[in-house]
Amino acid sequence: MDQQTIAAYDTKAVQIAAIHRAVTPTRTLALVAQFFHAGDSIADVGCGSGRDTAWLAAGGYPVVGYDASMGMLAQARAAYPELEFVQAALPELRGVPAAASMNVLCNAVLMHLPAAALAPALCRLGELLSPGGRLLVTFRPSTAAGEREADGRLFSAIAPDDFAALAADAGLALVHRETRADDERPAVTWHTVVAERP
Repeated sequence: MDQQTIAAYDTKAVQIAAIHRAVTPTRTLALVAQFFHAGDSIADVGCGSGRDTAWLAAGGYPVVGYDASMGMLAQARAAYPELEFVQAALPELRGVPAAASMNVLCNAVLMHLPAAALAPALCRLGELLSPGGRLLVTFRPSTAAGEREADGRLFSAIAPDDFAALAADAGLALVHRETRADDERPAVTWHTVVAERP
């Protein structure tokens, strides 16, 4: 994970967590309901404020949230003390068990990786899945002129076709892909891919 990005999340964890919790990721949650294995285990990679982790738990999924930022994890643990949150950073995700999850969510995370780390990160996310398990990934470009936004967070440019090719190289079969405008910010475009481990 990009260290400057982690530092930005640590520094502004309280503010970022409040912003995240004020927004419901309606489309992502609809895709979870459509494509994830109901009631099966989920690894929420890049859980941030814990918002999605809490929604998944309320929906009956056994879920663990993982994040690289200790500041964000502190916010998640304070808001949802009954849930499990663990420090782990992409692409290595040290300590996260392989082949232990039927579902993996990686919502708004991969764009914070340096471009060279994207392929290893996808391979590692695929390794988390049990056979037949599904991965849901969302990512967006920077809203700034360059790849790094004003607060220091990295937003590596990821072309959806290139991402699909990397997923295939990681042994994942594409199930669904889409591009859509952000519900709150029409100028922001989100890309979503659902892939399955055969």
